[in-house]
Amino acid sequence: MDSSSDTGIMAAMPPPPGVTPNFENGESIGYRLVIVSVVFPVLALCFLLPRLYTASYILRKWHPDDYLIIVGFLFAVANSIICIIQTTLGMGNHIYDLPFTRFQSTMKLGMIGGAMTYNLTTLFVKMSILSFYLRFATANPKFRVAVYLVMVFVVGYTIPNAFLFLYICKPMQFYWDWTIEGGKCINQQAAFDSANILNMATDFMILVMPIWMLWDLRVGIRRKVGVLGILMAGGFVCGVSTMRMVTAWTGANQTDISWHYVKNLIWCIVEMDVGIVCACLPALRAFCKRFFPNMWVFSSAFEDRLTATLTFRRGRDLSSQPQALESRSTVPDNQSETSRTGASQRAWWRRRAAGPDVEQGDRKQVTDESSVQVVEKTAQGSESGKA
Repeated sequence: MDSSSDTGIMAAMPPPPGVTPNFENGESIGYRLVIVSVVFPVLALCFLLPRLYTASYILRKWHPDDYLIIVGFLFAVANSIICIIQTTLGMGNHIYDLPFTRFQSTMKLGMIGGAMTYNLTTLFVKMSILSFYLRFATANPKFRVAVYLVMVFVVGYTIPNAFLFLYICKPMQFYWDWTIEGGKCINQQAAFDSANILNMATDFMILVMPIWMLWDLRVGIRRKVGVLGILMAGGFVCGVSTMRMVTAWTGANQTDISWHYVKNLIWCIVEMDVGIVCACLPALRAFCKRFFPNMWVFSSAFEDRLTATLTFRRGRDLSSQPQALESRSTVPDNQSETSRTGASQRAWWRRRAAGPDVEQGDRKQVTDESSVQVVEKTAQGSESGKA
């Protein structure tokens, strides 16, 4: 801490040689944090609303992952608000341009509110993605156990990190008030690094788990890649979390905390909101097929194959589906299209929501356990016989 001889204000840290502290109008990059704090939550909302519309009006069924992603989004918005408030308290200014009292305030807000909302956001977003996986694993008990284990692991490290302020320093106030005599803290950098590593590790787990689930599925590479693209969308945020961890490591030894920490906060916001976007991507296909049916480049035949691949009903032998698909491919295009329509073999992104005009027999074929809400026709055996 340093007291300016001209103003008598105690600075949070002495300035470099030849630099005079500017407590009134010092240089700041806080505007960057404000822009990101506004733009990325709006971006996430643009993906969240179509997902909720799909659950409410297209599929007409909400699942636990839909509720979890809403809670995660609310915590992400709270984190962005906290970051904006921090900029008004000096985050983005040089630490030697901050009065010590303002530095205390921004550190206290970030350590308590910022850390709590960030960790709870990542918790609920990851739980939402893992709950989405559970809807596929009806016939794979080992995979379900693995998903539950990852859930326990995520909860086990995010909750302690969310409330790190309670035990990282003794007394707790010493984290933002270095003037307290006798205060001490645990190795803060080691705690932050371990949290970042665990966060990135679970991101990669979430990314690769669908590969395990579909490894033994006896279908063509193209169909398998299509399914993996849908299921792995939620894990693509691991690239952002890696960048955030690298940024945190490179700035770990910077003494100008309030200036250099802006970059880390920006990546935190990007990570949270991109995670929400990735968690919502699988639902967007149903939304877009309803309102923009001609925007997809895949043929109807390929979508039918993807539908059959995504049918994970309990007790169903998936290895028998390729033969049915091959037999269906030998039917002429006009007959194939007629049979597909007559049998109501539609993917969840192509079918209409079940309403009063839908026959009772068709309603019974909706597989609630499947995350893709596949409508499987009872006449599949007769269609295979056409070959």
